[in-house]
Amino acid sequence: MIILPNFHEVSYVNDEKARLAMLKLSPAERQEQVKNLLVRYPRFNTAYKEVFGLHKQGKDGAPITGEIVGFLGNSRAGKSWLLKTLLRDNKPYQLTPESSFTYPFAYVEVMDRWGAPDLATALYLATGASSVPYIGGKSLESKCVRRVASHGTVFVILDDAHYIFEAPPAKRKGMLSLIKALADSGACSILLAGLNVIEAGMLEHRQHFNRASFPAAHLAEHDTSMNEELDHYLEFLAGVSERLPFAEDSGLDRDEWIDEWKLAAGGSVGLTMNIVIDAARRAIAEDAPCIAGKHLKAACFMRKRIGETTYPFQMAA
Repeated sequence: MIILPNFHEVSYVNDEKARLAMLKLSPAERQEQVKNLLVRYPRFNTAYKEVFGLHKQGKDGAPITGEIVGFLGNSRAGKSWLLKTLLRDNKPYQLTPESSFTYPFAYVEVMDRWGAPDLATALYLATGASSVPYIGGKSLESKCVRRVASHGTVFVILDDAHYIFEAPPAKRKGMLSLIKALADSGACSILLAGLNVIEAGMLEHRQHFNRASFPAAHLAEHDTSMNEELDHYLEFLAGVSERLPFAEDSGLDRDEWIDEWKLAAGGSVGLTMNIVIDAARRAIAEDAPCIAGKHLKAACFMRKRIGETTYPFQMAA
């Protein structure tokens, strides 16, 4: 079963009490806040609603079952963070203190070169099993399908699902067979999340594709060459700044840093956070009042590739 991040969403803007409480935390605790920082920026909220809509339409709607659906985007676009947020918002629950847990969502991170037994084992653990039956592959897969149904799981999320279509043919066939069995059970829908190549993989397997014609939500980087998209990206940076655990606002969205962020991250929130997290750790270790240009410079220098003579924030002080 996945251990979810302890998401940090508190904004310290106009909340001096929260800021003072945060400043009493240890440096390690503040660094963890940065690592687990969550900003629900506009594009995140839109994609969240779209992914949830593949599970059910409306908060009180009936769960959609028997379908294979998608959530697609480039690496570090923010898909996994969004899915873990969705998972946290739909935690396992007990109807009564005596009853067993219901797992409405099951989340699995698919690994390279997995086969069906690996996927079945992961689904067992994702639905709260403390151990997995030591039985043959097909029997394990059949019991896995029954377990998903018996534990009230109506949305199976397979993250990094592009690995399914990159697997050797026999392993790919086995995993797709298990996915079809889950859909055929009528107990759940299966979300394939990962790189855009998943769509091409689904098109090559029409029996799976035709289940619902593979409706998919998308999450893309901000195109910072367009003013409106740049504004949305700067809004994200401002949201990050408001939540960083420092005595002062780091002002990551300041005008003199806009071109540097374009070079450093290209509008990707994931690549942006790679740099912010590194810079924040350095600033906290120095007991600095906020992230300064020198911290961003150091973070980008460490990411300079061999042969490159320039890098983002190189001139920042």
